[in-house]
Parts: sequence; structure tokens; C-alpha cells
Amino acid sequence: MVEGKTKSTANLPFTVLLICMVVAIVLLAGSGTPDTELSNISNGKSEKIRLEIADDDFSRMRGLMFRPKTVPILFVFDSEDIHPIHSNFVKQEFDAVYLSEGKGVMEIFRKIPPNTKLVTPTKKASFLLELPCEMTDRLGIKVGDKLSWEKG
Repeated sequence: MVEGKTKSTANLPFTVLLICMVVAIVLLAGSGTPDTELSNISNGKSEKIRLEIADDDFSRMRGLMFRPKTVPILFVFDSEDIHPIHSNFVKQEFDAVYLSEGKGVMEIFRKIPPNTKLVTPTKKASFLLELPCEMTDRLGIKVGDKLSWEKG
């Protein structure tokens, strides 16, 4: 019995190291060169960016939490619906741009501060872009605009 405990205890540092490596890979997955063209079709403005895609429960749940800065994230929802968000554990303010299935801007919530308990849109959406506030400004995004995003 003592021998079994010693054996499993010896594997503990390796297991911890493996878990740390997996977490680091997940956290760094969004780094790299910009490869997506985010465009405001309505006014012709566009910007090449690194756009993270949150299309599963884990990535949607994580969103901007625990990140040192706001990064552009596209939430792809399973169905068009009301999709509330919060900014608990988010370090900087950001903009939330809700879009229809046709990529039309339905609602915009500007400069959501850290630790906001709940932001609830009034319209159903298929997508949500969480963007740094200055990016929303540079692209001139407003309700009624049509956006597009394409890998470059």
C-alpha cells in the first residue's frame, strides 16, 4: 500500500506540469498575426485583426474573463435568441455588438465597465462581437450596419 502511494505521488509533478502546459496552450491560442478582415459593409471601413471564435460552451463562458486586455471575440450562438452577458473578472471596458443571422447590427452596448453583473439585449441575435471600444469607433459601427468577417 505504501508502495502504491509513492508511485502515484511521484507522478504528481508530471501531471501538474501537463495541466499547466495545456492551460498555457489554450490561453495562447489567440496570439499570432492578424488573419481576419472585419468589415463594416455599410461604410466601407475594415480592419485586419486576430478574431477569436467562441463557438462552444467553454469558449463562450470564458469570453474576456481573466485576460490582461480586451481582444476581439466573435460569439457564434447555437440559435438566434436573447443572449445576456456579464463582465465579471474582465479587466477593461469593452463594446458588445449583437448581430442578426444576416450579420446586421441589432444592438450595441458601449463601454461596458468591468464587473457589470448583467447586460441583457432586447433583441434576438445569432452573433455577438466583443470588441475593444476603439475598434468599434475606428470601424464606425452603429445599429443598422451590416458587418462581415473573412479569414485572409
